[in-house]
Amino acid sequence: MDETQSDVRVNVYEIGYLLVSSVPEEKVASEAEAVKSIITKAGASVIAEETPHSERLAYTMRKKTVSGSYDKYDSAYFGWIKFEVASNVIESIKTSVEIHPTVLRMLMISTVKENTYLGKRAIAIAEDFSPSVKKNGGDKSSVAERAPFTITKAVEDEKVAPSAPATVEDMDKSIDAMVKEV
Repeated sequence: MDETQSDVRVNVYEIGYLLVSSVPEEKVASEAEAVKSIITKAGASVIAEETPHSERLAYTMRKKTVSGSYDKYDSAYFGWIKFEVASNVIESIKTSVEIHPTVLRMLMISTVKENTYLGKRAIAIAEDFSPSVKKNGGDKSSVAERAPFTITKAVEDEKVAPSAPATVEDMDKSIDAMVKEV
């Protein structure tokens, strides 16, 4: 075996990307496939992926055109791919995805192979840990719609109101109740 090949480590990466909103809806899947083929041609094996879906952007993004002017985008198609590849080719993958004509932005991170994406399950987890989420929520769709408010509200509800300082006698009684003689 070649010495340089034995030093190459295989790592798991995830790439999140935004496709420009000027791509017609029917061509989004083929553009996502083009991004995926960049990754697989470099020898990566895909672990998981999500087909791009339209998202409103938090701020207007610009992409420089061939003519030197800028196109502005207020929305884009967001997708991601998790893959496993040798660490010596990751920079070429990153560069190839960045220069792809329909990619507005991309972010690549090193991650773990296990599935860490909670998605819609995050609401169910919040319901299990917060009684006020259950109290405020009816069906799951209504909970999902107000999740950020409801979960924040649940945390606020669990805060204890400040009370008068405890006396020494109260503390002694509390300590005695907690300590058991063997």
